[in-house]
Amino acid sequence: MLVAGWVVLAGFLPNPAAYASSTAGPAKVLRAYSPGGPHHVLQECADLFRETHGVTVEIIKASPQEMNRMVHLDGDLYFGGAEYMLEDFARRNPGVLDLLSLEMLHPRRIGIVVRKGNPLGIKGVECLQRDDVDLLAVKLENMSEFHALPHGRKVDVDHMAYTGQDGVDAWRARPELDAWVTYESWHVWLEEESEFIEFPCNHALRFTPVALTKRTPHRETAKQFIGFLKTPEIRQKFQEHGWE
Repeated sequence: MLVAGWVVLAGFLPNPAAYASSTAGPAKVLRAYSPGGPHHVLQECADLFRETHGVTVEIIKASPQEMNRMVHLDGDLYFGGAEYMLEDFARRNPGVLDLLSLEMLHPRRIGIVVRKGNPLGIKGVECLQRDDVDLLAVKLENMSEFHALPHGRKVDVDHMAYTGQDGVDAWRARPELDAWVTYESWHVWLEEESEFIEFPCNHALRFTPVALTKRTPHRETAKQFIGFLKTPEIRQKFQEHGWE
């Protein structure tokens, strides 16, 4: 599997001084494709990178179908919302990504978003099987393993959204929904109307993969942007958005 050994990379934080000065030569434009989950924090990071390095990074939010059509045409960088997303993309589009350039950025914690005050007293997955709990799920988040009960039973899903943003919209529009197994980063969007019950186990952490494309003419600048994303300053920005 492509995942093997990635966690080691996530702990590497280079010296931020190495990225403190502007790049030499004319400014370039990098095109980075991303799903909706990390899009907003990546956009903030791209704005900071432009301010400090004079290089524009266009963060382009795209669905899996759009990624298949577009990344190989003009993409310099590919971001996934989790490891399996990059694996799936690489499987569908062999030869598009330079997998030797693969880096794993900061992780997101998985848990259960519940209504403010947790009125149903939800404590874990076992509570999601109760008849009085209506469960929201998001197709692209692939959380089925966290809906599993002992002996292989699965919790019934009452409403299925497609993307995480769709999940946020459904949570706000449908007050009858009681729980959503998702990333803490979406809870940050819903802090005023929800609480988060985290799963403390290590397998409830998913990292944010990034890789260069093989067609990029700006390899060194793209690698510099990845290095920038691994600095302590930027890790703190990810943490503000619900990453660890």
